[in-house]
Amino acid sequence: MQTLDEHIFLARRREPLLSYAIYLESKDSLDECFDMVEAGLQQPAEVLQNIPPENFMTATRQRAWDGIDLLSLAYSAGHTIADLRALYPTILEYWEEFANYDRAFDVQACAAEQGFPHFALPGDGYEQVNRMICLGILLGWGNLLPRLAPVIDFNNHEKDGLVERLLAFSIDNRDTAWPECTRHLPYVKTLKIFAAEKNQRPALMKDYLRQWYDASRREPYYDSHARDTSFSGYWSWETAAITCLLDIDDSSYRDAKFYPADLVAFHRQPPSMRSEPA
Repeated sequence: MQTLDEHIFLARRREPLLSYAIYLESKDSLDECFDMVEAGLQQPAEVLQNIPPENFMTATRQRAWDGIDLLSLAYSAGHTIADLRALYPTILEYWEEFANYDRAFDVQACAAEQGFPHFALPGDGYEQVNRMICLGILLGWGNLLPRLAPVIDFNNHEKDGLVERLLAFSIDNRDTAWPECTRHLPYVKTLKIFAAEKNQRPALMKDYLRQWYDASRREPYYDSHARDTSFSGYWSWETAAITCLLDIDDSSYRDAKFYPADLVAFHRQPPSMRSEPA
């Protein structure tokens, strides 16, 4: 994905709190990570066989984290939705490759280092998983979610109500009656939207968006624009994904803060048009 020049960035930027300097620094850092990991994995077999499994796991984990961060950053910066859609399968491959190396590390690790999830739903991994699922839905890659689900499920013994409901539209036998979310606020409030009558859902979603940021104060993204250079935008990805999956009329909250309305519009296009910039 090409880096935007400042003129295009300022014309297209979706997140007003994102500066060009932060975008440029973050994008360069992410690209550097991708290049370093790729170069490391392309070393001769006789070199690779002498590298500890932990090194592969650590490097590919960082690349998986950086991959989802790139999708968020690119959306906030104003990259076209078609570019984001084209990138998503590559990021999914990063997640799958990390999962493979993480499992390989588990095989040879001591007991104290075994049994951990790839992305811990009770921890900060929840927010990464939420983004990955929702962007897969919004970018028209619901058919790829059956590949994502095993990465999420691995050693996550505690189910999550929102994750189960989102995945159920692409994968059979998810527990859509699960009553809790592992991170609770803000996400647990979405469960009422799934359970509501169709005519009640727009008002519930509007209220969810109104409370979303303040309810997110325990999440890693909260107030991130004021902390460091990792800021990639404030977006309630789940509101957009749920709006699409439940076919909710979003006219009453389409202009709400934190709502990625153009992703919903993109998803609602006929599939034949999704290759075009939105």
